[in-house]
Amino acid sequence: MQEIICDLCGANHQIAEYLGDENAKNQFEEGANYRITEENFRPPKRIVKCVQCGLIFAPYTNQGRELASFYREMVDEQYVQEERCRRITARTILRKLKRFIPGNATILDVGCSTGFLLDEARKIGWKAYGVEVAQWAVKYARQKFGLDVCNKSLEEANFKRDFFDVVILQDVIEHLPDPKRTLLEIRRILKPTGILYVNTPDIDSLASRILKARWWGIKQFHLYYFTKKTLKKMLTLAGFKQVKVTTYCRNFTLKYLLLQFKKYNVTLYKLAFFLSNLFKMDNLVIKFDLKDQIEIFACRKRGLEYLSEIEDASVQAVKGKLKTVVVLPAYNAAKTVRATYDDIPKQIIDEIILVDDASKDETVSLAKKMGMTVIEHKRNKGYGANQKTCYREAIKRGADIVVMVHPDYQYDPCVIPDLIAPLKAGRADAVFGSRMLKGGALIGGMPVWKHNVNIVLTALANIVLKTYLTEYHSGFRAYSAKFLKSVRFDDNSDDFVFDFEIIVQAVCHYLRIEEVPIRTRYFDEASTIKFWPAVLYGLGILKTLFKHRLYEWGWVRFRQFE
Repeated sequence: MQEIICDLCGANHQIAEYLGDENAKNQFEEGANYRITEENFRPPKRIVKCVQCGLIFAPYTNQGRELASFYREMVDEQYVQEERCRRITARTILRKLKRFIPGNATILDVGCSTGFLLDEARKIGWKAYGVEVAQWAVKYARQKFGLDVCNKSLEEANFKRDFFDVVILQDVIEHLPDPKRTLLEIRRILKPTGILYVNTPDIDSLASRILKARWWGIKQFHLYYFTKKTLKKMLTLAGFKQVKVTTYCRNFTLKYLLLQFKKYNVTLYKLAFFLSNLFKMDNLVIKFDLKDQIEIFACRKRGLEYLSEIEDASVQAVKGKLKTVVVLPAYNAAKTVRATYDDIPKQIIDEIILVDDASKDETVSLAKKMGMTVIEHKRNKGYGANQKTCYREAIKRGADIVVMVHPDYQYDPCVIPDLIAPLKAGRADAVFGSRMLKGGALIGGMPVWKHNVNIVLTALANIVLKTYLTEYHSGFRAYSAKFLKSVRFDDNSDDFVFDFEIIVQAVCHYLRIEEVPIRTRYFDEASTIKFWPAVLYGLGILKTLFKHRLYEWGWVRFRQFE
């Protein structure tokens, strides 16, 4: 008897997890045609559990090779009949992925079938690729949608290293003869900032434990049966880190669901089928989540063993000239705008834009004399609204990096080279100047009450957002164009809380933030928020944190965080 080795840990000691009829013929021996929508899959003769790591799998050494031929010959017309529902599910997955990869992306769907998800991805501006071994499905995807689908396995396709922003493994990993090998290949072709999406049946779910061998997830065409724990181990072994784990919600017509239910109770199936026909509900779309399917978003690990990859990515990021634009959100800054402008290091800046929020002094005329690009608001719109104009104008002018500094000379523009260095190196999407690092706030004259409130609000935000920033309230920041194009900053407040809201948006989109120490100057001519506006600002922060919690829990959807 040939020794069986666990694909996850390499151990050769397993115990039976499920024992079926050893004398019954399997679907491979009978030459049955494989279909994704098959409702009468018989369970395997036996599945085992690795004593060492807990991985559950089918102990057949040659079954993976047999499966490949079945998949190649697959034809499944019923799968196509559910196109509307499969597209709804695909759009849901893509919306979730947009939180991680907000801009345009290059996506690969491994086992893409007829290409419904790829077609939906293309509609949102993503460049779509697929691999699929079923010849019928590849032909359908190419002829029907004109998709770039390769009729090979992932390993045979041999894509370029660091090529994809997103790789999809939807209902695929359980079919793979060597999932670890496939995950390693995905890590090779996924960009350092890319996202891997995986969903698969959860054999540790309540439905699986109740139904046992009758559970839909146990099939002869499934080689591996994951739990959240073993799937995490498999991803970790292949060099991935989980970012988010949840359950997978599916959409099907009532007619399709009834056909799947038929194997559990024929009598109830006939009754339900009669009623659905009577009330013409066959095509009713049902959205359901039985909590028996794992959904994982993962990124490449940045551990010590991958240090060379991280450094290579940083070196690659600095290639090419990055257009850097400084924006000044101004209001009554005539006394300080000259000093601020003089300290901006012009040798590394391509353009300086001042947006005036209906000042009542000489701010606009002075800025024009200095040669700055000036945008004027006809009426006072507020600090947040001023920043919105700043960022829109900078992006419109092709900025790769946007530095925001107040023209009241409270922040030292000489620090700009340090502020933009992490962006140029590709290490961050935003960099904040922190007054709290190295004691810069109190040394610069920040009022003690303001300093203490800043610390309390920052600590609370770090707890709620699970971040480690030393300050959320600095007005000296640098953003990449990717950052500004990724978040809906136009949906933020027109007031001071804008500065905090844009950080929460960054957290929602998993954008990278770094901090550099800065010193500040507090003097009579410098603008500063007064006590009662500061109270309203604090309340605005608490409100934003509460909204973020509701959004993260999935209780309320806020367009602002999408």
